[in-house]
Amino acid sequence: MKNTALILAITSTLCTLTSCAKEESVSIDSTPVIFTEDTATTAAKTDTTDISVVTENKTESTTAANITSERVDNIEDFSSLSGYWYANGDPKAAFFHITKDGRFKEYNNYYGAILNCTGYIKRETDNNAYCMYHDTGELYKKFTGSIEKSDINFESGDNTHYVKIYTEGGVGNDGRGAYEIYTGSWICGRAIIEISYKSEGAFQAKVTWGSSAVAHVMWDYPLILENGKLVCRGNGKKTFVELKEGETEATETVEYTDGSAEFTMEGNHLFWNNFNEHDADNLLFEKNSEAY
Repeated sequence: MKNTALILAITSTLCTLTSCAKEESVSIDSTPVIFTEDTATTAAKTDTTDISVVTENKTESTTAANITSERVDNIEDFSSLSGYWYANGDPKAAFFHITKDGRFKEYNNYYGAILNCTGYIKRETDNNAYCMYHDTGELYKKFTGSIEKSDINFESGDNTHYVKIYTEGGVGNDGRGAYEIYTGSWICGRAIIEISYKSEGAFQAKVTWGSSAVAHVMWDYPLILENGKLVCRGNGKKTFVELKEGETEATETVEYTDGSAEFTMEGNHLFWNNFNEHDADNLLFEKNSEAY
């Protein structure tokens, strides 16, 4: 009888402790955190403060959590949408670049183009809608219709009509050769790129980037044509040029002679991939006096 009473007492104590543990458990706040994405800017190493671009306020939208997994089709091939989509069909206006794997980049365009935001696309299966999300997961814009499209009208927040002008290959897909595509003067803010043809498969790029009224940086790249790209492999030169107070001739300081870079086309713009400093990762250059 005493053993029975002892067992009942222990059981009662364990039940009481279990109940207390449940009541004292920590409650985790499940409120979703909404992240916003800052407009992409250039690296701070070079002054580009005169690149004046007004970024429109992003449309207030719901988060990706509002799109249930049952309604989203994780298709991987967006080949029919891939290419360059320009506002109102104007090749000098703001534009999107959509890739075959459903990634997108949005650019503002003003004397060159500056990256505004990046993200990915998912398709809603129940209404054939395509949702564009920021990389943080926040819904940015949405459009409906078949994936075989040549123009886009967004459902809300952006009344601009976008038209696909170039496929994934950009201007390089219209039959023009590298000489016609690359040579000439390209501009983005204070930075200017001059590309000239030297000989069979050989080009040269000279980049000038003003940092103040009396100083600028220069890059000099000997280039070769490889798979549609202009490439410099380890023999580019960077020079800092400054006119010091009281002097009549500028002082040139060579910072390195082993630089590497690539120049490629993005739609009708030039992308400069500076492997040393990555100064221009968020910039695209517009060709001067280009008749598109």
